[in-house]
Amino acid sequence: MAGELRRQIVTGRLKPGDKLLPESVLQSEFAISRPTMREALRLLESESLISISRGKHGGARVSTLDLSAVSRQVGVFLQVEGTTLPDVWVARTVIEPPAAGLLAARRDPSVLEELEANIAQAREAALTDLIRYADLSAEFSNLITRHCGNKTLHLLASLLFDIIRRQHEHVTERTREKAGVDRLRQESLRTREQAVQMMRAGRVEEVERFWKSHLEHMRDLVLAVYEGPMTIDVLTREPGRPRALSKVRRQASSDRKRSAAQAR
Repeated sequence: MAGELRRQIVTGRLKPGDKLLPESVLQSEFAISRPTMREALRLLESESLISISRGKHGGARVSTLDLSAVSRQVGVFLQVEGTTLPDVWVARTVIEPPAAGLLAARRDPSVLEELEANIAQAREAALTDLIRYADLSAEFSNLITRHCGNKTLHLLASLLFDIIRRQHEHVTERTREKAGVDRLRQESLRTREQAVQMMRAGRVEEVERFWKSHLEHMRDLVLAVYEGPMTIDVLTREPGRPRALSKVRRQASSDRKRSAAQAR
């Protein structure tokens, strides 16, 4: 039963929001016992393919796939496996530069405007809200893979996004008072601007090399901040991290949506 319903969801026969047949009907249709039927539904729910509500108007409905839930599971898996920050940075240098090259080949004005809007917001946040600056910096990389035109590249990058965002926030907290950090932020912003200029000019190979070099440079700077084990940590909230961070993220999300609407 679980396999058949999963296939119907994946192929689009069942769409997000569709309500599954009542449990009694499913049990009869698949000729299975009630415990087996409920176990199949729990399995699909654990895969975030359906949601189950109780009560008079309850039941099972097809869910919109939540990539962030998958990303969290990947982060936990990598932490259990003892994955290190250098390991994650290698993955970034493999995934992001080709995506930047694909963007340069596409030269989509609306996408490039969205990247420029992100840089402008990050420049302002660098003066007023460093945690938001960190989130916007991570989001810039996410925009590169999201709009590159290759769904597989973006999926792989998205699975690492929460780890990358946490690391940006972590480093920002640790270096808040460190001398010379403001200069490095401005340098990073200028690098992003140069990358967008290369994309506008359609310089595919050049922007690939440029972005790879930038990531390697940032890797060296970031890893120099850490002391002791460099195993990723997707569970611990850093001391001093603002409790209102969820509000910051909502604001960043709102800004991204507004920028996208303006680009259209």
